[in-house]
Parts: sequence; C-alpha cells; structure tokens
Amino acid sequence: MIHITVQIERIDYEKSVEKLLPQITAEFSAKKSPDALEQFVLRLGEDAVPVAKKLVGYMEDSVRDGLVVWMAESRQEQIVRTVNQHLDELFGKSVMKVGAVSAEDRPGTRLALRVSRVEIDYAALMKSPAVGSALDQLGGNGGLLKGAAMFALQMASMASPDTLEKQGIALLSSDRVKPKILSALTGAFEKIGLAASVADLSVEAGAGPEAKAPQDAGLPAELKSGLMDAAAAFLREKSK
Repeated sequence: MIHITVQIERIDYEKSVEKLLPQITAEFSAKKSPDALEQFVLRLGEDAVPVAKKLVGYMEDSVRDGLVVWMAESRQEQIVRTVNQHLDELFGKSVMKVGAVSAEDRPGTRLALRVSRVEIDYAALMKSPAVGSALDQLGGNGGLLKGAAMFALQMASMASPDTLEKQGIALLSSDRVKPKILSALTGAFEKIGLAASVADLSVEAGAGPEAKAPQDAGLPAELKSGLMDAAAAFLREKSK
C-alpha cells in the first residue's frame, strides 16, 4: 500500500466560494438547530455568495486555508468517491483506489493534500491505456524502447511484493505518469467545486495518515472567529 502527498499550488477562493457555498448553505438549511453563524448565512439568501466573495479579501490566510482543510475533512466521502471516479477513467476500473483524503495547512500559505491507503493492482496498471500512452511517448525505432520498458515492467510484476511496490512507486512518480495523476486530481477538485491547481506530488510506501472523522459540529470555533473578524473589517471599510 502507498500514500501520496499533493502540493496545492493555487486556490481561486472566490470561484470556490461560488461553487461550494450553495452546497454548504443547503446543509445548513437541513439542520434542525443551525447555530448563529449558520442562521446568518441562511438569512442572506441569494446574497450569501456575493457577500462571501467580498469577505474572502478580508480573511487572514490561515482562515482561508483553514476553511479548505475543514471542507476536506467534512466532505471526505465525496472527495474520495470523486477522486476514484477520475482514477477509474484514467487507469481503468479498480486499478487504483484511494481510501482516504485529508488536507494539511502548512507553514506560510502552503496547502497539501494527503491521499492515504492507496491500493493498486500492479498487473492491471501495467496494462493500463494511460501507462501505454506514457510509454508510447518514449518513441524509438519500431517501438523498441516501449517494448523494452514493458518487458521490464512485466519482469517486475513477478518479483517480490516489496520490489513490485518500489517499481510501482517509480512508475507513478515518473515524468510520464505523474502529470496524468495530477490532472485526475485537478479534475476531481473541479467536480466538487474546489477551484485549485496542483503543483507536484510525491509517492511513498505505507498506508499514510488516517483522515480525521467528519465532524457534525460544523465550523470550528477558531474559523468562526476568523470569519467574524473578516466581516467586522469589511463593515469598518464600508462605513468610512
């Protein structure tokens, strides 16, 4: 089993708010007892999205990034399902499956996505059209280089599990396959409403960290406080 760490390069927060806030508002409206912040968002109605897009500019970086981390934790099932759908389209059904996804707010303005408990059918992966397409790019006289690469992969498939895993990690980390995985992850982000681009990924052995269980309590107190600070800064600016 392996895990993947994805460096998130840029997030379009305004576009993400436009896509995600209606989903979140629908969840608020389904609650029996929404809290004060949730009631305020519901009372904004159709104005919730334009107001939130303006507030983004008044938020601290830690608040914006914290909201992305919270979204990953609270919508893990949806994210995992969407990532796996894109991986199925890329490599073939059930060739590569993700078990959990979590986000990390790293120092500065950096964010990382941790894709954990990734299971791979290495024999099927080697026959995948995506891998074949990557090997096609090797070129060579009469496809000799591709044939040699495929032979090496087939030999590796008969090796010990540890050797096979190392070969799989090398293949997924290669300059020819890695961009396809990054593209699949970006597509998954778009589908759930997160407008983000990814910069790079690293593949390592091991199941990886467990994602946090979804929280039913809503936004953490520190994020609510950060949102109220942003709203206060926005109102002070407008009152001048």
